[in-house]
Amino acid sequence: MSSLDRRLVRDALGWDVRNWSTALAFWEEHLAIDLAGRRALELGCGRNGGLTLWLATRGCQVVCSGWPRIERQPVELHRDYGVADRVTYLAVDARAIPFIEAFDIVCYKSVLGGIGRGKGRAEADKAIDAMFRALKPGGHLLFAENLAATWWHRWLRHRFASGRDGWQYWTVEELIGHHDRFELLAKTTFGFFGALGRREWQREWLARMDACILPLIPEKWRYALVAICRKPMEEHRRPDSRSPAPSRETS
Repeated sequence: MSSLDRRLVRDALGWDVRNWSTALAFWEEHLAIDLAGRRALELGCGRNGGLTLWLATRGCQVVCSGWPRIERQPVELHRDYGVADRVTYLAVDARAIPFIEAFDIVCYKSVLGGIGRGKGRAEADKAIDAMFRALKPGGHLLFAENLAATWWHRWLRHRFASGRDGWQYWTVEELIGHHDRFELLAKTTFGFFGALGRREWQREWLARMDACILPLIPEKWRYALVAICRKPMEEHRRPDSRSPAPSRETS
């Protein structure tokens, strides 16, 4: 985390910051390319446009997209950080991205769960196929998504959180299977107690506890996954098997 400004991380993420900052730190550590001058697309920018902020401060030209509209807050936040001249704002349905081989980077955080709400795998696959088409050959997909975790997490989400509205939570195997057109370069999982706090200070302390116990927690019990994938330089036929490609994994 030393290369990431704490204020930027807080402003970019806004919720469960300590645990979800794992995604930014992981990409910083494992993405083996220089981001300066790259063209990037953030899908599902939400209220913060946080991945756009991170990419723009690293020198990317970014299309910051949401659906069905862009909130005002990301525009103001990007201006505050002096990167608005690197950002274009566009309403984009992730299932119908209007670009072909246009980006070096496509990224999203907590998007597939909303797309899959009440519809399951088919709608999520439409979005991932659209991301694949939008990337240049050799381009990178960065994603961080919520996991199903334990029955306890699922019960609490369906009672108190987005699960009440049909949000789709995936297993690790399902998420990796969704992205099987890409080469999986690296992934990790994180979070166990952190998301259960009602206030951010509570989530902060629970995330500190997570950092201590995570080595003891099985991957399938954790509530978020972050990954780096790459579009092959040459198109290949989608395999019949949903088995993930070999990857480099960290704990």
